[in-house]
Amino acid sequence: MSRTNLAQWFHHSSLTHPTHPALYAEGRIYTYSELLNQVIQIASALERLDPNPEHPTAAVFAYRSFTAYASVLGILYGGKGYVPLNPNFPMARNVHIATLSGVEIMILDENCAKAGHELLSHFVHKSLTVLLPDHVTRPEWSLEFSQHRFFCQGDIFVSVPQVQTPKPCQEGAIAYVLFTSGSTGVPKGVMVGHDHVNAFVTAMLERYQPTPEDRFSQHSDLTFDASVYDQFVCWAAGASLYPIPQNQRMAPAAFIKEHALTFWESVPSVIMFMKRLYLLQPGVFPSLRWSIFGGEQLTQAAVELWQKAAPNARIENTYGPTEGTICITGYFWQPGISEGVCHLGAVPIGLPYAGQSAAIFVDEEPVALEDGAKGELCLSGSQVTPGYWQNPQETKRSYFERVNEAGELQRWYRSGDLVLWKSAVGFCYLDRVDRQLKIRGYRVELSEIEHVLRQVAQSDHVAVVGWPKVGGGNVTGVVGFVCGSKLTDQEILEQCSQKLPYYMVPRRLMRLDQLPLNASGKIDFLKLLEGLGE
Repeated sequence: MSRTNLAQWFHHSSLTHPTHPALYAEGRIYTYSELLNQVIQIASALERLDPNPEHPTAAVFAYRSFTAYASVLGILYGGKGYVPLNPNFPMARNVHIATLSGVEIMILDENCAKAGHELLSHFVHKSLTVLLPDHVTRPEWSLEFSQHRFFCQGDIFVSVPQVQTPKPCQEGAIAYVLFTSGSTGVPKGVMVGHDHVNAFVTAMLERYQPTPEDRFSQHSDLTFDASVYDQFVCWAAGASLYPIPQNQRMAPAAFIKEHALTFWESVPSVIMFMKRLYLLQPGVFPSLRWSIFGGEQLTQAAVELWQKAAPNARIENTYGPTEGTICITGYFWQPGISEGVCHLGAVPIGLPYAGQSAAIFVDEEPVALEDGAKGELCLSGSQVTPGYWQNPQETKRSYFERVNEAGELQRWYRSGDLVLWKSAVGFCYLDRVDRQLKIRGYRVELSEIEHVLRQVAQSDHVAVVGWPKVGGGNVTGVVGFVCGSKLTDQEILEQCSQKLPYYMVPRRLMRLDQLPLNASGKIDFLKLLEGLGE
């Protein structure tokens, strides 16, 4: 049975609005027609130059360029799934991802061509098909690799392309594979199918009602699944996509204003980063009509600050792991009401989207959703992915099946996230299950300590880690990290001791100019631990 190709959303908009702006990249606007022509050429080149059906995926090593987005769509048009690589990642991680995913095809844009030299040098015993759409002739460095096949503009762009429309997909066909950090340190490839993303896009179109006149931000890198949100909800609506330049990603105020963006989507860290730079003045973003946050905890202080800066925007806090296809629950912020339902200063993550299910499990068993129920959030529904790329052991550990009340076999994903249920708002995110530690026999949630530290230090930029570890999820204490507080360490710790049990008070504080962030813009707790000697 054939299914709808994810790229069909874009294709339909291209036929309906061919002269409408589809993408702003490298300082200029590209229409749907211009992007479509490039997409069809890349899809046709893949069909001609590597028609092997045993190669279900192709890697994209490109960054915020016209070629990057055309390559993603071209791979999908050709019936393959894309595997994004990231020039901001350490090269070893890109090599590992390309190796694990078994890609035989790579597309490089001009921005990544030089780094591509180093990447390809790690594949001396494998022959790859390499497309260079931005190159008229082969770059000199490519001559070092006789084992690889290189194709430039003259090979890619032909007068009559073979592929004209997205290929129909077979049931279970992969749209993309994204690699997330594994508990063993080895990245896990999450296989996301066309069906999963189509279910998500359909829900978002209904939820937000975007129009061709909307202008969407593209804040996330292609290796973070929020990028799929921006691209395909935007193009499904016939709207325009505006990738944020790398040098403005954490301080995009000028970009939002210059291009009068109407849809903003990012991690909440961006709010507090801009606050420190005094970029969030009241009414500074009047064009925004939707602001969607996800990927990490959204605080009440952050959302109130953003609401003042974007007074015409409706704000939603979303939640979802990659395994649940981008985001799967949401909570709409309601000024004057939501302030009273935040938990430990954090905005709820709300309820699952239509057609999706969420439940709290404790010791492998579901618990009744009554006020105060707490446990691991598990997810089910048409957005939940089948498992990890060639990793049955991790798939078995993270996914399970249960017979529901209707007698049907239901597949569930263990999120690893600790949540609290409030009947008035739905789920409230607490922390990662693995950040719930034991200190001297007491079970402690680090998010609770962070909430108090945030209040006491009068800083939104705080973090807490358990340290030192003594095994079995136990630590002997915690260390706090604080940015920008005017209080002394002694003043902060004394006030913490008045609000927290003695075993939850940080043993010491570390002062930082700013908290380290990972490639997705989230707080990098591993970096913080490394600074302590772990």
